[in-house]
Amino acid sequence: MGTNHEPRTKDKGPRTKDQGQGTKGVRLLAIDLDGTLLDSRSEISQANRQAVAEASARGVKVVIVTGRRFHSARPFVAQLPCPVTVISSNGARIGTPSGEVLYQNFLPCQVARQVLKITHDYRPYAVAIFDLAGRGQVVLHQDAVLEGPLGWYLKSAPECLAQVADFAAAISQDPIQVLFGGPPSRITPLEPLLRASEAFSSIHLTWTKYPARQTYLLDVMNKGCSKGSTLAWWARRCGVSPSEVMAIGDNFNDFEMLEVAGRPVVMANASPELRRDGWSVTLSNDEDGVARAIEIYVFGRTTGSE
Repeated sequence: MGTNHEPRTKDKGPRTKDQGQGTKGVRLLAIDLDGTLLDSRSEISQANRQAVAEASARGVKVVIVTGRRFHSARPFVAQLPCPVTVISSNGARIGTPSGEVLYQNFLPCQVARQVLKITHDYRPYAVAIFDLAGRGQVVLHQDAVLEGPLGWYLKSAPECLAQVADFAAAISQDPIQVLFGGPPSRITPLEPLLRASEAFSSIHLTWTKYPARQTYLLDVMNKGCSKGSTLAWWARRCGVSPSEVMAIGDNFNDFEMLEVAGRPVVMANASPELRRDGWSVTLSNDEDGVARAIEIYVFGRTTGSE
């Protein structure tokens, strides 16, 4: 139970210190969405859009790598005027903007039930997410509270929401993941609880933290499933070596993705805890940081003094 399986397939702030040397041979560009490609208004700037499109026109494969559900990410991906692949749900799914599924690594239903049983006291903050269109894509318990995911989904995707009296009975197929979200004080104790449980050998835990919003997310994924492992798999599938991958991110769920990439780039708005020696730092998401990173590391351009 819970073994990591081969995914099914269908065959202006801080500036970087590289002085515009550029990175020759970037063949795959992996970009996070929230806090990275999207600004603080959840919009893609014209500069970012143009830079991504130019990279694609030069033969660079573009992949959006997000913690969002595919159906939530899709409207943003559709704004990019170039071919894009989407790694969604923190690595559990790869697909095309049209909806074709190229890869999946979902949480086995028996593991999901086990996790929800162990975390019974946290069920007001729990969500099981399924790869479905419409109602039932997002399943919450009838005890869900507005300060948790219930409040978010009522605003952003009420048509996808279903509330149930029995979580276990509702999980009749493998969910993409189980997610817990809410105030840090409510969500932080979940990690040690799960780490000490019998389910831990079958799962991977991924944090996404928004301290300014007083919101933490803890995703329970299948064992070994992360943005990083899936990006590495996709790069191999595309015949691209890690040294030819550039990844840009801002949050803790991007860490494994940044580790995989030959050129890891961290947004200026990212938590300092995410940065590592040797990792480049670009401008913030409100300063076209993605475009800036592409200009320097893909195109080898400078805009003057650093």
